[in-house]
This record gives sequence, structure tokens and C-alpha cells, in this order.
Amino acid sequence: MHYLKETYRFVRRAFMTVVVAVMTVSCFDEFHPGTYYTFKGQTVVDYLEQDSAQRFTSFLKVLKKARVYGELETYGTYTCFAPTDIAFQKYLESRNISDVDSLSFEDCDTIVRTHLINTVLYLTEQSEGGLPSVNRLNRFLVMGYIADTLSDGIIKPRVTINREAVVIRGDDTVQNGVVHVVDNVIRVSGDYIFDIVKANPRVSLFFSALNLVGLEDSLQKWHDPTYPQLGYDSVYTGITRQGGGSDYTIRYLAERNFGFTVFAEPDEVYAAHGINSLPDLIEYANKVYHESYGIEYDTIGTKYDTIWHDNRNPLRRFVQYHILPFSIPSVINFNSRADIAKAKVETSIIDAEDYFEAYLPHSIIRVSSILGNDNYNSVYINRRGVGEEGKGEIGRSYYRGIKISEVEDSLMNEGCNGYMFYIDDILEYSDFIRNNILDRRLRVDCCTLSPDFLTSGARQKKTDSNYEGVGFLQPTNFHSFNQDYCMWVRSAFVANISYQGDGLDLQGNYDIMLKLPPVPHDGTWELRLSYRGSAGCGVVQNYVGDDPNRLSPCGIPTDLRLSASENPNIRWKSDQDFNGDTIAIDAYDKSMHNRGYMKGPDSHYTGDKNNGGETFRNYSGGLIARRIITTDYFKSNKDYYLRMRLVLDNPNAEMNFDYMEWCPKSIFDLKEDKH
Repeated sequence: MHYLKETYRFVRRAFMTVVVAVMTVSCFDEFHPGTYYTFKGQTVVDYLEQDSAQRFTSFLKVLKKARVYGELETYGTYTCFAPTDIAFQKYLESRNISDVDSLSFEDCDTIVRTHLINTVLYLTEQSEGGLPSVNRLNRFLVMGYIADTLSDGIIKPRVTINREAVVIRGDDTVQNGVVHVVDNVIRVSGDYIFDIVKANPRVSLFFSALNLVGLEDSLQKWHDPTYPQLGYDSVYTGITRQGGGSDYTIRYLAERNFGFTVFAEPDEVYAAHGINSLPDLIEYANKVYHESYGIEYDTIGTKYDTIWHDNRNPLRRFVQYHILPFSIPSVINFNSRADIAKAKVETSIIDAEDYFEAYLPHSIIRVSSILGNDNYNSVYINRRGVGEEGKGEIGRSYYRGIKISEVEDSLMNEGCNGYMFYIDDILEYSDFIRNNILDRRLRVDCCTLSPDFLTSGARQKKTDSNYEGVGFLQPTNFHSFNQDYCMWVRSAFVANISYQGDGLDLQGNYDIMLKLPPVPHDGTWELRLSYRGSAGCGVVQNYVGDDPNRLSPCGIPTDLRLSASENPNIRWKSDQDFNGDTIAIDAYDKSMHNRGYMKGPDSHYTGDKNNGGETFRNYSGGLIARRIITTDYFKSNKDYYLRMRLVLDNPNAEMNFDYMEWCPKSIFDLKEDKH
């Protein structure tokens, strides 16, 4: 078997052909989505014990030594990746251990926690990339594919977990979950992400810079003891709320972990730019960040160039812009799920995109994915362009940006608190990037506004039921003025009438304040919000400012109970009402803008674009229109806050927050596109 990234699309098509064509036995050689073989009356333990070939004697010993055997005999919901005896033999040989009995309790505990997930995940229902629920180590397992060439020359697709464990039989349903048989023990690193970068010889120069600027302590954070400790019933019983016209089952985040995503240039990338030593890199960083920020001095006139641990130091700024303060387990997980993007994004006019606040204070990164026939082909940082052909966008020329790629070995990619990826050019928050490439409409999905939404896996979560969500009490970047409300990230699905199929829902007496993502440069910017409205929603007043204790109210409250066409303040009209008169359409758009509203974009659909979905622009139901909150001068080195307060006395009122936009004057003052 050989991992063939270059043939992925062919393999994916072949794999899906197998999925559709054969629907008989529960086995990854013969897929049958939606029709799983059930071992009646069997638990996970029964399945392992009663295997006719007795393939799981080693794994059963490990389960007993880790004291989990009894738990898997009882009721519950588990996904179990079960390594065979042959898999354990290879694992023991790799560690120079004689037999399973020689494994310590700690070894067995780690193995079991790696191979168990506390929810049921059928692999034929998953997209590749990080699985939507963490395992018992609070880590994401990554599903992928390899191509196996058979003796007759036929290429057969195989499912892998963390690139090395091939699923040889999957989706076997038992009484308390599902079992997937794997041919290798799944390995995970116990190191922090700092140590993962340190151990990789290909990124030695980047690590030298990372080490010099003193980020080791920061990158060795993992569990947050300050997060509220919830009781078992509060987390796992589930709380049902009315959301978007359907009942949602909410399960609250039990604990908060810190996560990091590190972009690192291999040494050969630096060498191509004439950078061959740490002094060379320091000189490069000084040049870029002095230009971008200006030379800054302390009170006695000394530059910060050699004060490595100060956030004003150019090299520290350089390194910090390479770090995201949340975990992304796979390249294809940066943007919306491929199944949703394929259905909901008009890829001929826009790429799937997201904007993330980096670890560098007051900085923002754009990550965009080119969507091919089957999945994301390429993922880039700070690219300006559309599609594989690389055409320009927003009236400006094409700029390639920097391509992200996976690290060769999964153990060199993943730490217990984050992941590392290679990039193929030097990443910088230069004057050109800030004032040119990022001088654009920044459309930020609300489910990326807190690192907790991403690290926990709540964002783009795929579940057995569409109407599920992950609840949060005190997510990072949010502050609540009372606790008499419920907040959750809605599970993502194609039919959800929202930007990326998910959403941030609130219900009750909500009054929350959000720290906004930064603008990339000083100037006049419009702040826009997109809500979903329905009869059960409330009326919300918005406030904005740089002092969280003294925010200014922005216009009249927004009535979320009315659709865009019903609301007299919006007066939405369909483009069809103008009989193809583009001048009249543009004039009406301008009049709506003057009233503080905009139609939704034509680049995204309410559902599957090939199965009845409408563009947001043409959809009048709900409040798909964008509300212009304020137009003002914003500075790139300041924090700004948005407050959203329910002003209607309705304890069950909802707010479905979809996305926000920063739009610079250079875009909205001219003829902004409709995308």
C-alpha cells in the first residue's frame, strides 16, 4: 500500500463508486452506507471476545489492564477502533517490548483512550479530515484514504486513521456503539506542540526563532482549570431548546483545552530567499516588521530589536503570526466541510474562505480552499484569487499566497495541544499583506469567533442528527452580562439556511459582548452582521466601541421576528422584480445600503444549489439580509467590542448569529460586487 496524495481525486471517485455499488456486508471492502450489520445483543466486548478468528486477544488484555473492559460490556455509546493481534505485534516490535503483558498501566490507558470515542461515528458518514468528535485523550483522529494496487492492476481505496492504521473492517454496529477493525495500533504523541516543532529537522531554523522569542511556556498550555466544572447531568443529559424552528439537543462543553496550529517554513524555503541562519532570519523580520509597524522605541530610546520576549520585537511578531490559537487537525479542516462547500458555495465566483485572528496581537489571517471535483485540492494563506486557474477577484489581480501542506509523519504533525503544517513560502504580516491583500471584505463565520469553538470540534461538527449543538458557558472572546440564556454552536448540515451550514444560536435573556476580530489596517470600515430571523426571535440592540465599559448604541434595534421582505426598514425586493434592469437593481441596492441593510451574497446558497437551494441574495425568508451596524474609522492596533442585547421581554427569544463582515471604504465606496 502506498499513500498517494497526487491521485486523491481518482481514489475518492473510485471509493465513492464502491460505496454506491455494493451495499451488503459491513466491511470497508464492501461499503453500504445506511445499512449497517448489527450484532444483536453484543456489546463492544462481546464483539471482540466472540470474533471467530480470535484476532483481538491482545486488545482485550489492554482493555482489562486499563480497567475499561467492564465499561464496554455495559450500555453506552462508543466508537471503538480495534487493533488486531498482528497490529499489536508490530507495535510491540517497534517499541522493543516482548509481549502485551509487559505494557504498563499508563501504556494501556493511553492506547485505550486513543482508540475510544464517546459517541457513535460511522465512517461511511464522515468526511475526510479530523473526525467530528475527539477521542478520550481529547484529540482528533484524522480519517483519510490510501490507494492499494491489487494484483490485477485495479486501484482499491482504503480508509486510514491518522495515516497509518488501515480500516480493514468497519461500521459493525453493536448494542453499545460501533466497532472498526484496524491493522495498526493508532499512535499519538504525548509531546506539546513546541516539542513537535523542535523534533522536526526540516524546520530547524523556524524552531530556532520560536525558541529565541520565548514562546515555550505559551505553547505548553493544554488544560484550562478556570473553565466552569459541570456536573455529569449538566453536560451529558442534553438540554433541548427551540432553535430555528426545530428542537435542538444541546450538550455542553465539559472542559476547555488550549490548542495551537503552527505554520512552519522548511529550511529549504528560507534558503530559496537567501536566509541560511538565525541572524539572516532576524534581519529579514526586522525589515518586514519595521516597514509594517514602524520603528518603535521605549522610554529611553532603545529599539526592541533585541528584546526577544517583548511583543513589539520584530522576530517575535514574525513567529507569532505563524501561530493560530486553536487546533486544526488536518489541512482540509481549515474551511467549511467539503460536502457543505460543494453544495452551498458558488465556486466559480468565490473560494471557500475563513478569517482567523492569529497569535500575533491585532493580526488576521485569511485561509481559502480551492474546491475540486471531490474535495479541497489546495489550501492557501492570504491568497487573492478564485479557482484552480487563479483568476483575480474583487476587481484586483491574482496573488498566489502561501500553500499549506501536511507533515509527512502524523507523529511529527500532532502534539497533545496542537498541530503543525508546512508552508511553501515565507509567511509575513507585511505592509503589502495588510494594506493590499487584506484590504477586502472580511466575511467571518460566527463559529470561528472563539478559539473554543474550533479546538473543541464544535464548529462544522457532523452528527447522527442535524439538530444538535455544543453549548458553551464562557467561551473565549465572549462576555455575558447575565446567565439567563443558552448559547450553542449548531451542528452543520447542508439544508441549514446559513453561511457555512452551522451557526451560533442564543436563546433566553441574552446580553453578550464579543471581542471583534481586528481590522488589518487603519481606515474607514463598515461592520455588518447577518442574522437568521423567524417568528420566535427577538429584537436586538447593538453597541460598538473600544472601551468594553462604554460602548455606543448603533442605530435602532433590529427586529429579528420579521423576514427581510416584511420588515419596513429593509424593504427587500427580489432582483426579478426589476425585469433584468441592472441599473435599477444597482440603484435599489444603494437605497437599501442607505437604509442600513444589504441583500445577502449571491455566492452562497440556502441549501444544495443543485437541489432547490436559492442564493442568499434571492432569498427573502428569515433575515438573510445583512445589517450595517456602523461605519467608522477603526485602528488596527486596538481591540473593538460588539454587544448584542435582547430588548424584547421574551424569555424564549432566539438569536441565530450567522456571520459578520468588515468591509473597507475602498470596497464599499466603489461598486462592491454582489458576492
